[in-house]
Amino acid sequence: MQRDGFGNAGVTSRDEALAQLEALGAFRGKLGNELVCPWWNALVMGGLLALLTFAMSLEPPFMFLLEGLCIALMGVFYAFARRRMGYFVNGYRRGRTRKIAIGMMLAVYAMMALSGAGLRVWHLAWLPWLATLGSFAIGYGAALLWQRAWQADMTAAL
Repeated sequence: MQRDGFGNAGVTSRDEALAQLEALGAFRGKLGNELVCPWWNALVMGGLLALLTFAMSLEPPFMFLLEGLCIALMGVFYAFARRRMGYFVNGYRRGRTRKIAIGMMLAVYAMMALSGAGLRVWHLAWLPWLATLGSFAIGYGAALLWQRAWQADMTAAL
């Protein structure tokens, strides 16, 4: 008899074990469909990263205010997702999701540097806007890729 740490697991025969394995297989088949974030999550991620990128082109007091607002909005996004879905996962876990999250952040940091340097160093007023759009596209695309990789990692682990 197998122990689950709290008592008997209830598996006393081969038939019961096979039934539990079939139930686990059915759960694994449904898990990919259950692990779907709402369509607007990618838009929110892209928007928050775009705001952070645009903040780099502002003068210091306004830059810090917009960055603080973005951090507060990220906290609201986290709390809302936890309440709505019951969980919130970050991209810094083992597997493909970590690579996507790190690649996204490196690309957004490059866009943030372009945004700040575009206005302050090169005096190109259009470059911060281009970098902001680039950050939105990076955040949106990475969120979609991240969701697919997370679903694949979660269903492959079972």
